[in-house]
Amino acid sequence: ELERVTGESGEELLARLRRLGSPEWPPESRVVPVTTGELPADLAELRVEQRKEVFFRVLTPIVLAENARLREARGFVQRSAGRLDELSADEQRRLEALAAYYGVERDGEGFTERLLRRLDEVPVSLALAQAANESGWGTSRFTREGNNLFGEWTWTEEGLVPQQREAGKSHRVRIFPSLKASVRSYLHNLNTHRAYAGFRERRAAMRERGEPLDGAALAGGLKAYSERGSAYIEELRAMIRHNGLERLRGLRLAEAVPKGE
Repeated sequence: ELERVTGESGEELLARLRRLGSPEWPPESRVVPVTTGELPADLAELRVEQRKEVFFRVLTPIVLAENARLREARGFVQRSAGRLDELSADEQRRLEALAAYYGVERDGEGFTERLLRRLDEVPVSLALAQAANESGWGTSRFTREGNNLFGEWTWTEEGLVPQQREAGKSHRVRIFPSLKASVRSYLHNLNTHRAYAGFRERRAAMRERGEPLDGAALAGGLKAYSERGSAYIEELRAMIRHNGLERLRGLRLAEAVPKGE
């Protein structure tokens, strides 16, 4: 679990995150499991370097924690693949719940392979680039008022009405109780929506070749995420390059916040 901290301002929050974590960003090894529930209201008033550092320090632990959760569930499915008829009742229930959550029919051959294609991680570099792009580095109205980092829509009454929504449109922008909830929903969206089948195919191919997941390469499967299409993909890749986000590949969470903090 991540420890949440708060601050009266963006600068105060940044100071606390630096004190609890590493003085420099990104850290050389483990990322301290500390974040916050929502980004500071004055984030846009910080200097660009400070704003980006707050953004990365807050969101990186969340993405790492959610990827760890996916990795554990993926390991369970992999271990279950060769013994489906021998699973305990609890294991059967968990496997069925995962299949339902990821929209995979259990009937027929190749069940675990289909499930594993959906039950997988998203590189930190790509998740951070998309969050920064979609939320204006955490300063957009939808992020400030709804903790929505990725511009996800809803067609229910529980959402924020876009100020420039076209006539005849009924969508709203989803409201999340926390940044963590927004990240979890984003990962599920990429892992299940039919529009991102190409993304999942690229990721599966990397797994089959034994390669580390490459955020810039996987961005090529997200053409449908934005109306900007190919230009959007190039924006994401440029953000990954410019901010050195591939340096985060291989980072893992520390087990706990250092004692005495």
